[in-house]
Amino acid sequence: MSSNEQLKHEALEFVVFLVTQAARSTFVDAFWRRNEFESSASLGLVDKLGNAADCVTVADMRLEKLLFGELGKRFPEHLLVGEETQSLLEEGTFEYDPCTPTWIVDPIDGTNNFVHHFPHTSISVALAIDNSPAVGVVYMPIMDTLYFGSTGNGSYMLENASSQISAIYPADYLHAHRYAPGCAFLDAAIASGHCKRLPLISADTLGHISGLGACAVLTEHGSDRSMQVVGKRTATISRLLAGAMQVQNLRILGAATVDIVNLARGSADMYFEIGPHVWDFAAAVVILIEAGGAAFDGAGTYSPDAVVHPPPAPAPAPAPAPAPAPAPAKFDMWNRSICAVRAIPDIPGRPGSGRQKQAELAANLLSMVDHIEYTPDGIPKKKQ
Repeated sequence: MSSNEQLKHEALEFVVFLVTQAARSTFVDAFWRRNEFESSASLGLVDKLGNAADCVTVADMRLEKLLFGELGKRFPEHLLVGEETQSLLEEGTFEYDPCTPTWIVDPIDGTNNFVHHFPHTSISVALAIDNSPAVGVVYMPIMDTLYFGSTGNGSYMLENASSQISAIYPADYLHAHRYAPGCAFLDAAIASGHCKRLPLISADTLGHISGLGACAVLTEHGSDRSMQVVGKRTATISRLLAGAMQVQNLRILGAATVDIVNLARGSADMYFEIGPHVWDFAAAVVILIEAGGAAFDGAGTYSPDAVVHPPPAPAPAPAPAPAPAPAPAKFDMWNRSICAVRAIPDIPGRPGSGRQKQAELAANLLSMVDHIEYTPDGIPKKKQ
């Protein structure tokens, strides 16, 4: 096993325990306003930079500190970037080192859902290796549902996750450093009867997609409420609902991680958003891609040739098999724009047609989206 493969397994085994056992109680208590969070004041809800649509709580800060503390002890050579610490800095000031593994953490994705007791909210933890998401964990504590995966190794959903992980791992796993040789705890979790490989509904069962008119699309309206930005977002939504290539339906669930894992499950077809941050989607992207889905960054660069030049509509007469789909370009996680598509099976006799359809759908949807310029979340670290 290569060093990167070993790292992915160790990281995944560690984070699965960290979020379901160490972080869950604070998240759940704050969500239900119980124990130390009984009063509204104890939640410490404040607006970020005076924007009521973008808020933070004491729980956000405490959870990020806990996650960073444990990750820093276990992987001291790695970089850490998180929503709450990063929000204290000027936009775009995080300098990343592409050669150093980097943890990307959102302690509460869907904070507005969280403060309004809407259960579609999560803890999101990703590990980027070689500047690309490689490990992803999305845990929804209120539903006690865990989504996790790593590149090349599949992605999974574990129900009743807190009790399942508690039954597999030793209780003192973190403090006694009782890490299993060969990641046996992780293997046992995957082998659990409660653990299911994604997608829950197979791509063949979901079937091919004829076009946007057959798509259930997820998106978010973002926290920027300036008239210019809101105007672009509403124009995009109007175009998607009543334009030449209108979608079948449009849904807003309030959290990017929740949107994307629903694509990984097979519960929706597409997701797009302009303006999310790297911590909003990095973990979920790993889970989606390992479930057969595809993710395109702001430049549409997952499969650039197919995006720029979508394949033509099938001819009435039998046509020769298309050329193999171009090799995927590396997803740029620092761009604050994303379009994602669920797994699509190949048309019989046309290898690569599923990947081509993903690229075609992304290109068609992005062509109707009003672009909004955002500073990237990170810039490469300057060489000394």
